[in-house]
Amino acid sequence: MSIKKYSAESLGHTDAKYLIYLPTPPQLPDGQVSTQSIIKLNGNHWRKIFTIIAKLLCREEDWRGYRDHKLLQEVCFIFGNNLIEQPARQHYICGKAHWRALNLEPCLAVDVAYDTEGKAWKKQQQDGLNIMLLPYPDYRQFNNALIELIKPSVQH
Repeated sequence: MSIKKYSAESLGHTDAKYLIYLPTPPQLPDGQVSTQSIIKLNGNHWRKIFTIIAKLLCREEDWRGYRDHKLLQEVCFIFGNNLIEQPARQHYICGKAHWRALNLEPCLAVDVAYDTEGKAWKKQQQDGLNIMLLPYPDYRQFNNALIELIKPSVQH
């Protein structure tokens, strides 16, 4: 299934409810763009990213089908250091270095930690934006236990 938009700045559906912020984009294939074509070109690293995000956002049992057929229809991956000011959407900032680049360090006084290690945070409404600070989507940092801990907080 092809997607609505892809570029150096974003990948996925431009009207998506979920905005996933990552520091760098994948290489994009010529022709039809899909999760599988991106994984084939970029390897295991992007398979992990798509799998972790699919497990986090999928409302169904079949996260693999969601990853392969629906993820890029319901999500927009944003690359670089710009926060899109879209209050009606959910913003997921991935990676502590990326949090810092966007000036979104968690504050113990007002933000909510999801885990005891401080890997994931829910920001209090910042300028009306619904923001979650997440680890970079790699299994060493963002394992299945953390996915299950955060998943109930994802607003579908």
